[in-house]
Amino acid sequence: MTVPNVNFFVGYVDNITNKYQSPRYHEDLYEKRLFYSCKQDFDHVGYVLKGSKEKLDYVSYSGNNEKSHGLFNQNGLLNIDEIKKLRNQLRQTKSVIWHGVISFEEDFGNTYCDTTEKAQMLMKYEFPRFFKNAGLDPNNIIWFAGLHENTDNKHIHFSFFEKEPMRYRKNGKRKQFSDGMINVEAIRKAKLSIEMKLLDISKDVVSTRNLITKKFKQTEAGIFMKYIKELMAILPLSGRLSYESENIEPYKQKIDNVINALIVSSSSLNKKINDYDTILAERDEEIKKIYKRLKLDPTDKLMREKYMKDLYRRLGNVVLKVVKDIRTEQDKLNYNTKRKSLKKRLEKAKRRALFKNCERLNDLATKEVIIAFEEFLHKLDEANYKRLQEEGVFDEDN
Repeated sequence: MTVPNVNFFVGYVDNITNKYQSPRYHEDLYEKRLFYSCKQDFDHVGYVLKGSKEKLDYVSYSGNNEKSHGLFNQNGLLNIDEIKKLRNQLRQTKSVIWHGVISFEEDFGNTYCDTTEKAQMLMKYEFPRFFKNAGLDPNNIIWFAGLHENTDNKHIHFSFFEKEPMRYRKNGKRKQFSDGMINVEAIRKAKLSIEMKLLDISKDVVSTRNLITKKFKQTEAGIFMKYIKELMAILPLSGRLSYESENIEPYKQKIDNVINALIVSSSSLNKKINDYDTILAERDEEIKKIYKRLKLDPTDKLMREKYMKDLYRRLGNVVLKVVKDIRTEQDKLNYNTKRKSLKKRLEKAKRRALFKNCERLNDLATKEVIIAFEEFLHKLDEANYKRLQEEGVFDEDN
């Protein structure tokens, strides 16, 4: 029997306001409502979030206001504040809460829905169509989802509920929420439509990435990737991997080659470092003028060389982290791919891992420069505050 490429399962929990409201409501149904409406410690939002965060590559410096979690809706990834709001909406709603899974045959999922990016695009375009086929108003629905990669078969967990009651029941005078039943035809159409959409999405994503890769290789960025590969080939597999460690000392020049090539290949990163360097140079000139008037040697007070050296240390540690991540990902691919017939696919997957992490390195490096810059400005503010305090401009207690 052929395994379908896409399976679509959906269920629901009714609104039970009181455990003993009616004999037909059993205790297990009540407990399910607590789970899906986020009225207990471990809830459905937490479950979807936990599974969807495991393999999501997001920057560790991201704060509460950044889109940095594996949970998403039609607007993209949700941040912590948006997840809190979602939980409150689930606790307060009187609507039926639907929940379900879209699962994929292993090879199909690994090929066509292997990233959160593809899962988001799929749900954004296909879910409104599914709601319409199910007799629901897409504009009256709040939904969320997450791609889980913690099993052999990738799958998307989702949940949704109505904002307002929209239906008049027979002989009813007031609008009521839907009863939860989803017709079989809507599910059948969703399965077919999802499979076709993933094929289209994959084509678009691959096409875009191929274009980026082509441009990447035609620019200085190609040199940057070349240096990364060279570094991967010679770095030790054991011992401490930090820029200032003795273990790494023989490879510092190679790491600096990666950093320099990265700076050249990224115009935004280049600009940020140039801005930082300019401010440091200007600060050094101010110090030199002051110390010249005082007829003192300013050498140990100058900042530019010290801070730029520290910046390279920080960026060097970012490079080493990403190289380690690339190795881990490629080693895992080697371990999981034992059949020789899959060798070609394995090499493609390894190249994808390399390219993806090289792009990620650019983001990490940019954030590291921003953080270093902000720390420097903070130190300047502290120094100015201390100077003004010593000059008696204001008292410490004020």
